[in-house]
Amino acid sequence: MDRSHSSSLRALPRAFVPGVDAGATIELPEEEVKKFRNVLRLSSGAEVAILPNDGSLIRCTLAGKQAEPIEVVYPETESSRRVTLALGLPKPESLETAIRMGTEMGIAEFLVFPAARTVVKWTAEKWEKRLVRLNAIAREAAEVSFRTNLPKITILTGLEQVFSNKPDAFVLSEVEGVDCAWPEIGDESTIVIGPEGGWAPQEVKLIGDRAISLGKRVMRVDTAVAAACSLLLSGT
Repeated sequence: MDRSHSSSLRALPRAFVPGVDAGATIELPEEEVKKFRNVLRLSSGAEVAILPNDGSLIRCTLAGKQAEPIEVVYPETESSRRVTLALGLPKPESLETAIRMGTEMGIAEFLVFPAARTVVKWTAEKWEKRLVRLNAIAREAAEVSFRTNLPKITILTGLEQVFSNKPDAFVLSEVEGVDCAWPEIGDESTIVIGPEGGWAPQEVKLIGDRAISLGKRVMRVDTAVAAACSLLLSGT
């Protein structure tokens, strides 16, 4: 794709509508119709970008509550590395910031789990509501950052389940003496970041030689997320 075409695509208002087919008229979800009409003040005939969540972008014209496909393109905006970010449940505002920043920087998957020193305690109903909000934050961040795939967000039961799902995960640890040298970063990697209170002794034991460090200083959760994502996704 030439640069001028890429720039023009970036200027288009966009919306994720997973699973749609460019071979037929696209029925827009009501929330996207409201966004285009009421928030962005677009009318029929305006050009928009519809994102099927498969790495493609469908350039379309609005037609009432529908979008008529013009062409399909494949912008090279997704990271060449698949990075998973696991978060020991921090405070709500830090979690939302982490999801937003991680999405903008290219994280492919988020795993959220309660750690031993997690301050927030959520019921199953609260988890369900929070997951809806986190997915909405990720969707908005993905649209703003011109991504073509939405990150997956999964709730796990604890650190043990993280390691069960991601055996090769490495963990940011504030424990004194942890090596600052990071392992070689491959095409797929998982980084685990703990809550505000740090890791409990039983978790430190479980982490073992998976522990790595960002340096001598203790960082806020969202600062650690930004630093780790920068190291893992720089240049991708």
